[in-house]
Amino acid sequence: MKQLLTLLFIISAFTTSANQLKNHSSPYLALHGNDPVNWMEWGKPALDKAKKENKLLLVSVGYFACHWCHVMQRESYSDKGIASKLNKNYISVKVDRELNPVLDKRLIEFVQVTNGTAGWPLNVFITPDGYPLVGATYLPRNHFSNVLNQLDKKWKTEQPALSKKAKEMSQTLVSMLEKQERTVSGDISQLADKYVDEAMEYADTLQGGFGQDRKFPQIPQLWALLKLNKKQKDKEADEFLNLTLQKMSQLGLHDEVAGGFYRYTIDPDWETPHFEKMLYTNALMTLLYFDAADYYLNSNYRDIALETLYFLQNEMRGEKNAYIASLSAVDSKNEEGGYYLWQQEELKKILTPEELLVTTHFWGLNRAAELPAGNLPRQKMSVNELASKLGLSYSETSKKLKNLKFKLKQHRNKTREIPRDIKLLSGMNGLTLAAFARGSQYDTSIKSSGKDLSEFLISLWDGKELRRSAANNMTGTFYDYAAVSWGLMKWGMANKDDEAKKIGLEIANVAWEKFYINNLWIEDPDSLLPEGTNQAHLPDSAIISAEALLLEASLLSKNKELDKKIKHTLKMVTRSLEVDIFSYASLLALAHLN
Repeated sequence: MKQLLTLLFIISAFTTSANQLKNHSSPYLALHGNDPVNWMEWGKPALDKAKKENKLLLVSVGYFACHWCHVMQRESYSDKGIASKLNKNYISVKVDRELNPVLDKRLIEFVQVTNGTAGWPLNVFITPDGYPLVGATYLPRNHFSNVLNQLDKKWKTEQPALSKKAKEMSQTLVSMLEKQERTVSGDISQLADKYVDEAMEYADTLQGGFGQDRKFPQIPQLWALLKLNKKQKDKEADEFLNLTLQKMSQLGLHDEVAGGFYRYTIDPDWETPHFEKMLYTNALMTLLYFDAADYYLNSNYRDIALETLYFLQNEMRGEKNAYIASLSAVDSKNEEGGYYLWQQEELKKILTPEELLVTTHFWGLNRAAELPAGNLPRQKMSVNELASKLGLSYSETSKKLKNLKFKLKQHRNKTREIPRDIKLLSGMNGLTLAAFARGSQYDTSIKSSGKDLSEFLISLWDGKELRRSAANNMTGTFYDYAAVSWGLMKWGMANKDDEAKKIGLEIANVAWEKFYINNLWIEDPDSLLPEGTNQAHLPDSAIISAEALLLEASLLSKNKELDKKIKHTLKMVTRSLEVDIFSYASLLALAHLN
């Protein structure tokens, strides 16, 4: 009997400490399922285990399409030596940032303040009491190993001081944020004119986009500038917007073969992308280009928007007629960008001499290989200029380009593979539904896809709670509620779908009750970290802020009770909004135009 009990104890200990991520519904977490690290998911059991064993937690955050997340997994988390140190001295927690966006935001804020920069993979060491102590992004294996050794030694010899330091840092950060949340008298709509001036200060008027380093689309800021410029026209802003829209659609941010946009470029000239494709990027790009097409009477912008919707239908449709989270930056051979790049020798084998000439003129694909896997197609001239080169009409040239892209796409699909993050997330699909609602006005064939997607989103709503993912019963965050409500309202209005509008309003009402408490937004009421800061207004990120989405969904509903809440919210001006107008672009545009 004693031997049996001992055996059961050993089995139990092994079960509770083994890697818990194998076969996880999140492809990113499942990727780490075979690591020798005893990964746990984020949750109360991990914090309880850290307290019981008096160990620091390593909370490692990433996402499936992140190239450097894959690199760190191969270099460090697959390494038995690193795993041994983690398993012995730490409680290791792996987080998919798309499933835990509020936790990710909190940890990003901490690392941004303490290190001056943040990104993914994000690795933060947290005390058993839940206070972040130190964090970093990607670390090479040897550096990471040294950090594990040094931090373990310090924790064992200086634990009280480190615990105190972590708590004090957290309190300092909260205090900083709370100061920014102090309200002042005023009206948010009055700040909109200042936004245009501030946006143009950040604008790169030579290359397009904002800033002088890597180029992110920063869609909320561009879209807000476009909307505000419709009301009070600014010639310089118009020139900047057109320049940016052209650069984004013609150079390295855009996939010339199948359509769709990458997340950002690693240079200021829009030349070389970081090759991941995100659902939210492409949904919002579609909406931006549709609005730009209408404002500037530019049919090319409308074509780009429609092409992006077709890309979503063809490349990112998942199960249940919903859309997957992302396409990886690396191909199935772990080559960054390999899926999208072309070698001249390969092109010669699959194209006619005339087609090869077009790739040379239009995309410059005869240049020396810029990356190990080849060259990325980028437009070197307009279609009119290409037509002149070839001695053809515009329509003939356009047809040749269309056939060439189809041929390259077919070859790419047959000979290459791209890893896909197949999560079906409610918030991202809410944004996508809004894009289909807009596109259905120009191409009725899109309506069936939009209707299917609206039914998928409605299936995640039980009348009281909205699920975050189709794969589990995790409750949605504020962003999920806001984006789904917005998408359903947009779809319902564009296609006279009364059920979509009804459910959109239901979700909006619950969102106000659940996430707006005492004039402050609570992004996730179930956060396990202590001392979170609730905010009077929420800034944009790569996507429109949840606050702006919910406010617009509420406006679209024409519900009198929600109108009162909207007016009350827009009368509260905070210091953070005044000193960082650029980050609140969507809210300012909405307040000024409604």
